[in-house]
Amino acid sequence: MMFAKIFKYFWRWIVKPGTAAEDQLYDKKNAGIGFWAVFIFAILYSGTALLLHLTGFRPAFAPILPIPKETYYFWQTFFTLPWAVVSWLFAGLIIFLWNRIFTREAKRRISDILGPLGMAFVIPWFFFTWLPETLLAPIFGSWYFPPWPAWLEIIRLTIPALWMAALIYISARKIFDAKWFQCVGSALLGTAAFGLMFILFMR
Repeated sequence: MMFAKIFKYFWRWIVKPGTAAEDQLYDKKNAGIGFWAVFIFAILYSGTALLLHLTGFRPAFAPILPIPKETYYFWQTFFTLPWAVVSWLFAGLIIFLWNRIFTREAKRRISDILGPLGMAFVIPWFFFTWLPETLLAPIFGSWYFPPWPAWLEIIRLTIPALWMAALIYISARKIFDAKWFQCVGSALLGTAAFGLMFILFMR
């Protein structure tokens, strides 16, 4: 039943994100939908990290964690899941506290934003990171990946960040009944929180 809800909202967030955010807010399993969406995505991405390791990939940038490049993707297989869940909770807390500054009544709880935030996180990165990395890595091998120029790689990572920010903006409007500047703040802070966690751990 939960998986059916996730797939239903996944599609609705793509075609009608505003309606999806509002409907999910009043779904009794709102936070659970967000959690399981993040959980499933993290499991899939853990598999991709293992695939990258087995096909000989090494991080293009020096890791911040004290892990050798040769085995980074092997260990990323194991810490992707906790990274994804902690990033989701961290961004949700930041967005909730930001909106609490403007909306002081205890009308909304952090769980209200965590549900939509799960979809805002998963959907853009599913299409622009998991799909291309999983499908193209074994084809081109570590000696020729990514098979496109650096400027296109920058675009590949910028588009999902902007898409995620837009979905967070929409979520803030629906959940907190927020003004535009408040929603912009939610989008920037939420995306920055995810970005910080990505820079620290993911390669």
